[in-house]
Amino acid sequence: MRTVLEIVMAVVAVGVIVAILLMSPKGSGLGAISGSATMFSARKSRDVLLDRLAVVLSIVFMSLSLVLVVFKF
Repeated sequence: MRTVLEIVMAVVAVGVIVAILLMSPKGSGLGAISGSATMFSARKSRDVLLDRLAVVLSIVFMSLSLVLVVFKF
């Protein structure tokens, strides 16, 4: 049982990393200094999907971590 949960946890961890890396940058970076940043831009459906996916996978990751620690499989 422990091995299965650890494998699921590793897959979820990779999913979180991939979802975060595929997101579009939200910050304006150094463009904000010169005023060339776009402050109000519409979010694409891909960004919304990746954002929700990252949140859900993060919650699943934390839950699996707690399950593995509390129940000490």
